[in-house]
Amino acid sequence: MPRDIGVSGESGHGTGGADGTRQPGGGRPTRRTAAPGRAAWRPAWAGGRPTRESVRSARGLRPVPPGGRGPSASEPGGQRAAAPAGSPPPGATRVARGAPCWLSLAARDVRAAEEFYGRVLGWCHVPLLGPPGKARSLMLKAGAPVGTIGSTTCESGVHAGWMPYFAVDDVDAAVGRLRDRGATVAVGPLATPAGRAAVAAGPDSAVFGLRPHASDPRWTVGQGPVGRLELHTRDIFAAALFYGGVLGWAGPGDSCAVEYVHEQIVVRDGARRVAALTQGAAPGTEDRYRWHTSFRVADVDAAAAAAVREGGRVIAPPRGSGARREAVLEDREGVPFTVLES
Repeated sequence: MPRDIGVSGESGHGTGGADGTRQPGGGRPTRRTAAPGRAAWRPAWAGGRPTRESVRSARGLRPVPPGGRGPSASEPGGQRAAAPAGSPPPGATRVARGAPCWLSLAARDVRAAEEFYGRVLGWCHVPLLGPPGKARSLMLKAGAPVGTIGSTTCESGVHAGWMPYFAVDDVDAAVGRLRDRGATVAVGPLATPAGRAAVAAGPDSAVFGLRPHASDPRWTVGQGPVGRLELHTRDIFAAALFYGGVLGWAGPGDSCAVEYVHEQIVVRDGARRVAALTQGAAPGTEDRYRWHTSFRVADVDAAAAAAVREGGRVIAPPRGSGARREAVLEDREGVPFTVLES
């Protein structure tokens, strides 16, 4: 069971260990007649009214190119600083209640992870302030935020992987709903420079985080470097009831919608698909169930070759063509992820 736990600043790295339970009084969603291959359903949960809060962005920070190093304090623009708080830039998209809003990865060697993802996926990194001895970086792709990588002292060889955070109106209230459902709250709720945060484990011990808003309003699933976010679980309907009850999916007002499509439960923020619940174990995890992230790349085959060259491995070789071409890779520390042709 993963044990890399911690939350600070933009990123939180955490784990937990007990299965969540079905919502009391809730059964499987009832499928209704719909178009072929699609079935609508109404879950048994509701959420409250969302708030609009300030966000943190990476404006003004100096990115480090793949394989490069962070600027020193003596260099122009070299002061290492946390991303400043501020209002969302013009055109920023409001994240709906219950939508994924950030990613974080806990690594035993942050610098090696920066190097790997920089050379394989073409990311840059911005060093962030953090506790002494706890390296932490914001990862960017062509200026768009991907997530944060922070250090962990875990030596067990087991990782939570790329961990998603979900936006909720009130982190403390959401943690209360988690505990009502028998879930394990591994970290928090606690105060961070980016606001209240917590890390928990849902059904099948899938690890995820909670926060009141996105670290950067430009972060999205499906429209930038983060291509897909999927929960691989034993029972998608039980998982939908759990996450829907905790995160407020399909509630009134500005909340995510859910629908059953082609054997998946799809979560949407407006018209955008932001997550999906899929039956079965995650790729490359040997019967483990977890949240699994897919990243966009210009060339899937080149990314697969680079992963092997940089000390990772190919779990599932490239397949498909055009925009459907993808491969499942693993980084140097054994964290699986998928690459999609952009």
